[in-house]
Parts: sequence; C-alpha cells; structure tokens
Amino acid sequence: MWIFGYGSLIWKVDFPYVQKLIGFIKGFQRRFWQGSEDHRGVPGKPGRVATLISQPQGVVWGVAYEIAVEDEQRVIAHLDNREKGGYVQDRVTFYPDPLSSTPFEAIVYRGTEDNPNWLGPADVDAIARQISESQGPSGKNSEYLLELADALRKLAPEDHDEHLFELEVRVRSMLTSSRAG
Repeated sequence: MWIFGYGSLIWKVDFPYVQKLIGFIKGFQRRFWQGSEDHRGVPGKPGRVATLISQPQGVVWGVAYEIAVEDEQRVIAHLDNREKGGYVQDRVTFYPDPLSSTPFEAIVYRGTEDNPNWLGPADVDAIARQISESQGPSGKNSEYLLELADALRKLAPEDHDEHLFELEVRVRSMLTSSRAG
C-alpha cells in the first residue's frame, strides 16, 4: 500500500514506511482552501491547510510512502485520525520521478467542498493574512505553509505551484512587517 502526501505529509511524517518516492499526480491542484480548527487553528479561528481540487490539466508534486503490510491498518487508523478535520480517502495514480518508473495507485487524503471545514477560494491576500495570524495545537499556520514550500523546492524543483509560492511570498512579507512593527 502507498500513501501520497502533498501537504504536511511531505515534511511531517509520523508513521513508519518502507520507502518514499518523489513524484506527482494528475488531475488536481493544491489549494489552501481547507480550514483547520484541530491542527493549525482553533474553533472559531481556523487556519488554512492544503487540499486538492479537481483540475483536469493539473499536476501536484509530492511524496508517496510505501507502507509495510504489517503496518497498513495502524497507519490508516493513524491517518484517519490525523486527517479527521474534513478529509476523505481517495485513490489516485502516482507517477514516480523519473518517469521511467511505472505509475501505481496510492491513497490520498483530501478535503472536499461538502465537509464542514471547507473554506473555499478567497483573495490571495486574505488567505495569506489568515495563515499568518492563525495558530493551533500543531503550531503556527505559517510554519505549515513555509515548511511545505521549502520542502517542495528541495524535493521537486520543477514544481511551479503558483498558489503555494505566491502565498509563501505574501506570508513572509506579512510576518516581516509584523516583526518590524
């Protein structure tokens, strides 16, 4: 069994795995449209975390983790709990990099529009402001965004996720301004 990570699972892996592969899935875009009141925000003041939205021409880079058979049930139970804030399991085709490797099926967790924590699209400055100001039991929302952007730059320099990297620029600017002021 394989698990595909495109958000915090890229840089905050807290389950056992046999190996990890860098690659991508098709037909989606990463967006910070999912609210988080249990990790990167609190009830009434949610943070924003990554989810996947359907986009026929989209490509999302991330990491696939192979899970040993004896760990499968425990890892799924752990991830079901970790991703309980509106995420559902889905199956995707993962394309390892280099492309000479054979694509395979992986499980992915993604927030859908019908979940209670869905925030949906907003102006990029409004999303950046919310991320820069939110904090929850797992830490600052800005840490989530900045760690993800840094990890993707290292793992998949060919990834040009405009939404993620534009948010990174704006959040860094807001954090610098708030420290200076």
